[in-house]
Amino acid sequence: MELYHQCCRYARVGDKGEILLGRNVVADAFEKRLIRVVTHAHQDHTRGLSRSTKWSIYVIATPITFEFLKLLGYKIPEDKKLPLSYNNSITIENETITLVRARHIAGSAQVLVESPSYRVGYTGDFKLPGTPPLEDLDTLIIDATYGSPRYQRRWSDWEALSALIALIDERIHKGPVWIYAFNGKIQEIMIELRRRGIDYPFLAEPLAIEMAKVSSREYGVDLGDLRPYLGGEPDESAVIFIHSSKTNGKIRLKGTHIRLTGWEIKSMVRMIRENVFNVSFSDHATFREIIEYVRDAMPKQVIVDGYRGKDAWFTAKYIERRLGIPAIHMPVRRK
Repeated sequence: MELYHQCCRYARVGDKGEILLGRNVVADAFEKRLIRVVTHAHQDHTRGLSRSTKWSIYVIATPITFEFLKLLGYKIPEDKKLPLSYNNSITIENETITLVRARHIAGSAQVLVESPSYRVGYTGDFKLPGTPPLEDLDTLIIDATYGSPRYQRRWSDWEALSALIALIDERIHKGPVWIYAFNGKIQEIMIELRRRGIDYPFLAEPLAIEMAKVSSREYGVDLGDLRPYLGGEPDESAVIFIHSSKTNGKIRLKGTHIRLTGWEIKSMVRMIRENVFNVSFSDHATFREIIEYVRDAMPKQVIVDGYRGKDAWFTAKYIERRLGIPAIHMPVRRK
């Protein structure tokens, strides 16, 4: 109970997913605080943003995230936008706020809040390698989307990516290859495929293309032949990227259909039925990577985000028993 109250003093996860840091900062959901931080442009981290633009004096995000938010239709007054590049800081009301790179989607950031009395941080969504640990923290709030060994994949993302490439090469001569994922992951996969020499034409919906242009500039990757998908069945062999929400409307069309999902833990590539496959690929840290991050960061105490994660209670217990670091999950009611 003593740890619970210490954690809640300068860092906590609220019942609606709000990440409260220090006295003035809230990240990834609405709360009546001076500063709203958006760690990245996924919907579960932009909740209540319109309310925040009315209440908070500033909205802080990386420049790339602000570009994504504009493309996604969020309207943030220019006088409230405070773009902050990685490792740059701003001090407001005696608290210094710094955004640190997180490997998730383009523009993703961790949040560090410091004052003379405390140093607290929040990972946001992340995966390893590529996310430097926030060190010397009094309290770390960590994402735990895959918060238990039962969700642990037995292969790396690079192995899953190689399996995806092999499947595309095998199938594309039989017709179009359809890839279903959420925005952010779509652009990441486009970039990784181009980096590995995949030069088939890419088709995508207009919003995905605009977001891909932003991502390609961020990563310095030429996306090559990238054209709008105009509907129906294309006449050429191409890789077509479709938002996951539209899977059911497209999956009966000619070609090979591939769903990218981190929840596929049986195998890297699994045939669901003829011409329909799951490929195990995620933007989130595996359970082992969560523990590795905490071991490298070595905070004084840990709060596991139980609002967005699975089995956060288990992650907290594991951190306490294996790493000897006091840990709880929040909100506590979501066990």
